[in-house]
Amino acid sequence: MTQTGIVRKLLDKGMAQVEVERVTACQHCSGCGECIYGKQIFVEAHNKIFAQPGERVVLESATKTIMQVTLLIYMVPVVLLFLGYAVGALMHLDQEGCIISCAIGFAVGALISVEMGKRFKKIDYTITSYHRR
Repeated sequence: MTQTGIVRKLLDKGMAQVEVERVTACQHCSGCGECIYGKQIFVEAHNKIFAQPGERVVLESATKTIMQVTLLIYMVPVVLLFLGYAVGALMHLDQEGCIISCAIGFAVGALISVEMGKRFKKIDYTITSYHRR
């Protein structure tokens, strides 16, 4: 995945803090100014080209890794939702009991996804070139 950003400051060990625009999360949203996340995010990137603060650069990250993490984070709650319903049905619960077990499965899946998100939050970005307009 390729993004553009602006180097904001240099960090230790050949890293740089880069400000990038949250494009994929915001491109279809018309609620600008109301979002709790904001459009600008800061990421740490390997600064192999020795870019300096204020320079516009191109960042690359492994698309495969991002897609795998996204799939896991979004699919775990959905799978556990259906699994919760199935467990309720196997226990011969009435419809209300199945819905409650379904909700419990989804909640457990959401908690697992939050924890997975914290672990996989660190995506490996690399500054590959300067952005030419």
